Amino acid sequence: MPDTNPYTHPDLAGWGIDLARYSVFVPPDPFEDHIGPIFFNISGDARSAGSVHCVLPTHEAHGNYAGGVHGGALLTFADYALCLVAGRAADGGTNSSFALTVSIAAEFLDGARIGPPVEARGEPLQVTGRLAFARGSLTQEGRTIALWSGVCRHVARAKAMARKAESSPQQAAAITQTVPAGFELFAAASAYSRHIGPIHVRPEPEGLAVLQPTLPRMCNSGGALHGGYLMSFADSAITRAAALATDMAPSTVSFAAEFLSAGDITAPLTTRVEIPRRGKSIAFLRGLVEQGGRGLLSYSATMMLRPRG
Repeated sequence: MPDTNPYTHPDLAGWGIDLARYSVFVPPDPFEDHIGPIFFNISGDARSAGSVHCVLPTHEAHGNYAGGVHGGALLTFADYALCLVAGRAADGGTNSSFALTVSIAAEFLDGARIGPPVEARGEPLQVTGRLAFARGSLTQEGRTIALWSGVCRHVARAKAMARKAESSPQQAAAITQTVPAGFELFAAASAYSRHIGPIHVRPEPEGLAVLQPTLPRMCNSGGALHGGYLMSFADSAITRAAALATDMAPSTVSFAAEFLSAGDITAPLTTRVEIPRRGKSIAFLRGLVEQGGRGLLSYSATMMLRPRG
């Protein structure tokens, strides 16, 4: 598909990548553009393993507390790769399908640095009348950063765009979102979290409550809240919850999510993070991202705990 958008193409020649040969999604995807942009290239049969190559040029806004690439950015990139690999396998590379993530799981094997690009390739596993299954990996300079697998529902892109047009009046009339009493702005959030938007937290006896007002830049091209944004919000929430509960430096080892329903920009997101079990070096967390009392994303994670400093 042609790249018709005025994106700046970083010079990645040092890593053997010529972004002039790559594309971005058309129509534009607000959340991916906000944290990226993210680029892709399809060579050969889109239904074959390795035919889709995705590239995320990294920059300072992707930063976590340790100065590396935030887990939420990597989850967003994994979601991007899943939808692209699964969606193009479903439509044979014609971009006539719109892929919606049903579930995704990621295991983080190593940290990613700011500067070098992160790359993704995948393998379609199965395509049915409504679902597409795929798996793949994220790499940086030849190192495997993460493994991912997931399931997408594929629908006709024309139908998805029609639904967006029908809902656009409601989006345009988004109400002013207020932060309830008891929540405090988390001013010390990571660079990536601040880049997305303000996060508010409220400690609770069994964990942590987290809230974030929603904005147009958090949406996908279909007008709903982006799956990568929902996971970024959840990953920021579990990181803060683990840090408060243990007074240690947590990092995500594995993350799994199931997408329950679509969100919009008419109300804030909320989640309550629970920590069912934790030890000296590892913690298990879970939660539900909600909007107006409706569940959007169910998630669970394993986090490694290290001493601060």
